[in-house]
Amino acid sequence: MSRIPDAVAVASLDTHRLIVAVPNEGPAEITCNLPRPVAASVLRQIADGLDSPAGRCETALETGRPCPVHDGPAAALLAAAEAGPAFARGVTQAQTARGLDALLDYVAAAMAPEDDEHQAADEPPALTADDVRDALDFNAEEGDPALATLRDVLLDTTATRTPEQALAAARIILTAHARQVAALVEAHHQATRTRWGVTRSSRGLLTGYEGARKIVTAYADGLADEQALAEADATP
Repeated sequence: MSRIPDAVAVASLDTHRLIVAVPNEGPAEITCNLPRPVAASVLRQIADGLDSPAGRCETALETGRPCPVHDGPAAALLAAAEAGPAFARGVTQAQTARGLDALLDYVAAAMAPEDDEHQAADEPPALTADDVRDALDFNAEEGDPALATLRDVLLDTTATRTPEQALAAARIILTAHARQVAALVEAHHQATRTRWGVTRSSRGLLTGYEGARKIVTAYADGLADEQALAEADATP
Protein backbone atom coordinates (compact mmCIF):
# COMPACT_ATOMS: atom_id res chain seq x y z
CA MET A 1 0.00 0.00 0.00
CA SER A 2 1.53 3.30 -1.04
CA ARG A 3 1.43 6.39 1.13
CA ILE A 4 -0.03 9.42 -0.59
CA PRO A 5 0.31 12.66 1.40
CA ASP A 6 -2.71 14.88 1.86
CA ALA A 7 -0.59 17.94 1.01
CA VAL A 8 2.85 18.65 -0.31
CA ALA A 9 4.92 21.24 1.48
CA VAL A 10 7.02 23.41 -0.80
CA ALA A 11 10.22 24.86 0.61
CA SER A 12 12.49 27.34 -1.13
CA LEU A 13 15.41 29.54 -0.25
CA ASP A 14 12.96 32.44 -0.10
CA THR A 15 11.55 30.99 3.10
CA HIS A 16 14.35 28.72 4.39
CA ARG A 17 18.07 29.08 4.92
CA LEU A 18 18.92 25.38 4.70
CA ILE A 19 16.97 22.63 2.93
CA VAL A 20 17.93 18.96 3.18
CA ALA A 21 16.03 16.45 1.02
CA VAL A 22 16.64 12.72 1.47
CA PRO A 23 14.72 10.69 -1.16
CA ASN A 24 13.97 6.99 -0.84
CA GLU A 25 16.41 6.38 -3.65
CA GLY A 26 19.42 8.37 -4.75
CA PRO A 27 21.71 10.77 -2.94
CA ALA A 28 20.56 13.42 -0.54
CA GLU A 29 20.23 16.97 -1.83
CA ILE A 30 21.28 20.01 0.18
CA THR A 31 20.38 23.56 -0.81
CA CYS A 32 21.28 26.58 1.25
CA ASN A 33 22.09 30.27 1.11
CA LEU A 34 24.33 30.14 4.16
CA PRO A 35 28.12 30.09 3.86
CA ARG A 36 29.33 26.53 3.42
CA PRO A 37 31.20 26.40 6.77
CA VAL A 38 28.07 27.61 8.57
CA ALA A 39 25.84 25.08 6.80
CA ALA A 40 28.30 22.33 7.68
CA SER A 41 28.25 23.42 11.32
CA VAL A 42 24.45 23.37 11.43
CA LEU A 43 24.36 19.88 9.91
CA ARG A 44 26.91 18.65 12.45
CA GLN A 45 24.80 20.06 15.27
CA ILE A 46 21.73 18.32 13.86
CA ALA A 47 23.66 15.06 13.62
CA ASP A 48 24.87 15.44 17.19
CA GLY A 49 21.30 16.09 18.29
CA LEU A 50 20.09 12.88 16.62
CA ASP A 51 22.80 10.91 18.40
CA SER A 52 22.03 12.54 21.77
CA PRO A 53 19.31 11.46 24.21
CA ALA A 54 17.18 14.44 23.18
CA GLY A 55 13.55 13.85 24.11
CA ARG A 56 14.37 10.54 25.75
CA CYS A 57 16.02 11.55 29.02
CA GLU A 58 14.22 11.27 32.37
CA THR A 59 13.44 14.99 32.49
CA ALA A 60 11.75 14.97 29.07
CA LEU A 61 9.81 11.76 29.82
CA GLU A 62 8.61 12.95 33.22
CA THR A 63 7.65 16.50 32.24
CA GLY A 64 6.57 15.93 28.65
CA ARG A 65 8.60 18.98 27.69
CA PRO A 66 12.00 19.42 26.00
CA CYS A 67 14.88 18.94 28.36
CA PRO A 68 16.89 22.19 28.74
CA VAL A 69 20.13 20.20 28.70
CA HIS A 70 19.60 17.55 26.02
CA ASP A 71 17.08 19.30 23.77
CA GLY A 72 18.02 22.96 24.12
CA PRO A 73 21.18 23.41 22.02
CA ALA A 74 19.96 21.48 18.97
CA ALA A 75 16.56 23.15 18.97
CA ALA A 76 18.11 26.57 19.47
CA LEU A 77 20.57 26.10 16.64
CA LEU A 78 17.84 24.96 14.25
CA ALA A 79 15.85 28.08 15.07
CA ALA A 80 18.96 30.23 14.73
CA ALA A 81 19.52 28.95 11.20
CA GLU A 82 16.37 30.84 10.21
CA ALA A 83 18.02 34.09 11.33
CA GLY A 84 20.12 34.16 8.18
CA PRO A 85 23.16 36.43 7.93
CA ALA A 86 23.11 37.32 11.62
CA PHE A 87 23.42 33.65 12.48
CA ALA A 88 26.20 33.25 9.94
CA ARG A 89 28.26 35.80 11.83
CA GLY A 90 27.61 34.34 15.26
CA VAL A 91 27.66 30.59 14.74
CA THR A 92 31.40 30.28 15.23
CA GLN A 93 31.15 32.03 18.56
CA ALA A 94 28.17 29.91 19.54
CA GLN A 95 30.07 26.71 18.86
CA THR A 96 32.87 27.78 21.18
CA ALA A 97 30.52 28.74 24.02
CA ARG A 98 30.67 26.62 27.13
CA GLY A 99 27.42 25.84 28.91
CA LEU A 100 23.79 26.12 27.91
CA ASP A 101 23.35 29.70 29.11
CA ALA A 102 26.29 30.99 27.10
CA LEU A 103 25.11 29.13 24.00
CA LEU A 104 21.58 30.50 24.25
CA ASP A 105 22.93 34.02 24.77
CA TYR A 106 24.90 33.78 21.54
CA VAL A 107 21.94 32.39 19.64
CA ALA A 108 19.56 35.04 21.01
CA ALA A 109 21.96 37.80 19.95
CA ALA A 110 22.28 36.28 16.48
CA MET A 111 18.51 36.00 16.06
CA ALA A 112 17.80 39.58 17.12
CA PRO A 113 16.44 41.56 14.16
CA GLU A 114 18.84 44.08 12.75
CA ASP A 115 17.61 47.64 12.63
CA ASP A 116 20.24 49.73 10.89
CA GLU A 117 18.38 52.98 11.41
CA HIS A 118 17.94 52.33 15.12
CA GLN A 119 21.58 51.35 15.51
CA ALA A 120 22.70 54.42 13.59
CA ALA A 121 20.63 56.64 15.89
CA ASP A 122 22.25 55.09 18.96
CA GLU A 123 25.81 55.44 17.66
CA PRO A 124 27.76 58.32 19.20
CA PRO A 125 29.07 61.04 16.85
CA ALA A 126 32.52 60.63 15.37
CA LEU A 127 35.42 62.90 16.31
CA THR A 128 36.04 65.16 13.31
CA ALA A 129 38.85 67.56 12.46
CA ASP A 130 36.43 70.47 12.78
CA ASP A 131 35.57 69.34 16.31
CA VAL A 132 39.25 69.60 17.27
CA ARG A 133 39.60 73.02 15.65
CA ASP A 134 36.48 74.22 17.47
CA ALA A 135 37.99 72.98 20.74
CA LEU A 136 41.18 74.93 20.01
CA ASP A 137 39.14 78.08 19.37
CA PHE A 138 37.17 77.50 22.58
CA ASN A 139 40.40 77.14 24.58
CA ALA A 140 42.11 80.11 22.95
CA GLU A 141 42.07 82.06 26.21
CA GLU A 142 43.68 79.22 28.16
CA GLY A 143 47.32 79.52 29.15
CA ASP A 144 48.15 76.60 26.82
CA PRO A 145 45.34 76.11 24.27
CA ALA A 146 46.91 73.00 22.74
CA LEU A 147 47.26 71.31 26.11
CA ALA A 148 43.69 72.22 27.11
CA THR A 149 42.37 70.88 23.79
CA LEU A 150 44.29 67.63 24.23
CA ARG A 151 42.70 67.31 27.66
CA ASP A 152 39.21 67.83 26.24
CA VAL A 153 39.71 65.35 23.40
CA LEU A 154 41.00 62.66 25.75
CA LEU A 155 38.16 63.23 28.21
CA ASP A 156 35.49 63.04 25.51
CA THR A 157 34.78 59.30 25.59
CA THR A 158 31.43 59.66 23.81
CA ALA A 159 32.92 60.38 20.37
CA THR A 160 34.07 57.43 18.30
CA ARG A 161 37.59 57.50 16.89
CA THR A 162 38.94 55.64 13.91
CA PRO A 163 42.73 55.54 13.45
CA GLU A 164 42.41 58.18 10.72
CA GLN A 165 40.33 60.46 12.95
CA ALA A 166 42.76 60.06 15.84
CA LEU A 167 45.67 60.88 13.53
CA ALA A 168 43.88 63.98 12.27
CA ALA A 169 43.28 65.16 15.84
CA ALA A 170 46.94 64.56 16.69
CA ARG A 171 48.14 66.54 13.67
CA ILE A 172 45.89 69.51 14.45
CA ILE A 173 46.81 69.64 18.14
CA LEU A 174 50.54 69.18 17.48
CA THR A 175 50.43 71.89 14.81
CA ALA A 176 48.90 74.29 17.32
CA HIS A 177 51.45 73.26 19.96
CA ALA A 178 54.38 73.75 17.56
CA ARG A 179 53.16 77.22 16.63
CA GLN A 180 52.90 78.05 20.34
CA VAL A 181 56.52 76.93 20.83
CA ALA A 182 57.63 78.96 17.80
CA ALA A 183 55.90 82.01 19.27
CA LEU A 184 57.69 81.50 22.61
CA VAL A 185 61.04 81.21 20.86
CA GLU A 186 60.34 84.39 18.91
CA ALA A 187 59.33 86.18 22.12
CA HIS A 188 62.67 85.19 23.72
CA HIS A 189 64.47 86.30 20.57
CA GLN A 190 62.85 89.73 20.63
CA ALA A 191 63.35 90.15 24.39
CA THR A 192 67.06 89.29 24.11
CA ARG A 193 67.54 91.60 21.12
CA THR A 194 65.76 94.42 22.94
CA ARG A 195 67.79 93.97 26.12
CA TRP A 196 71.27 93.38 24.68
CA GLY A 197 71.01 94.57 21.12
CA VAL A 198 73.03 92.93 18.35
CA THR A 199 76.57 92.60 19.63
CA ARG A 200 79.40 90.18 19.13
CA SER A 201 78.31 88.42 22.32
CA SER A 202 74.57 88.29 21.59
CA ARG A 203 74.72 87.58 17.86
CA GLY A 204 75.22 83.81 18.34
CA LEU A 205 72.32 83.55 20.80
CA LEU A 206 70.02 85.55 18.53
CA THR A 207 70.95 83.39 15.55
CA GLY A 208 70.21 80.29 17.60
CA TYR A 209 66.78 81.61 18.54
CA GLU A 210 66.01 82.41 14.91
CA GLY A 211 67.14 78.98 13.74
CA ALA A 212 65.05 77.20 16.39
CA ARG A 213 61.97 79.24 15.45
CA LYS A 214 62.36 78.34 11.78
CA ILE A 215 62.74 74.62 12.56
CA VAL A 216 59.65 74.51 14.77
CA THR A 217 57.63 76.58 12.29
CA ALA A 218 58.62 74.24 9.46
CA TYR A 219 57.49 71.27 11.55
CA ALA A 220 54.10 72.92 12.18
CA ASP A 221 53.72 73.78 8.49
CA GLY A 222 54.50 70.19 7.52
CA LEU A 223 51.83 68.82 9.85
CA ALA A 224 49.30 71.34 8.54
CA ASP A 225 50.10 70.35 4.94
CA GLU A 226 49.70 66.65 5.75
CA GLN A 227 46.32 67.28 7.35
CA ALA A 228 45.14 69.38 4.41
CA LEU A 229 46.11 66.59 2.00
CA ALA A 230 44.36 63.97 4.15
CA GLU A 231 41.16 66.01 4.23
CA ALA A 232 41.33 66.60 0.49
CA ASP A 233 41.73 62.86 -0.16
CA ALA A 234 38.78 62.09 2.13
CA THR A 235 36.49 64.53 0.33
CA PRO A 236 34.26 62.65 -2.14
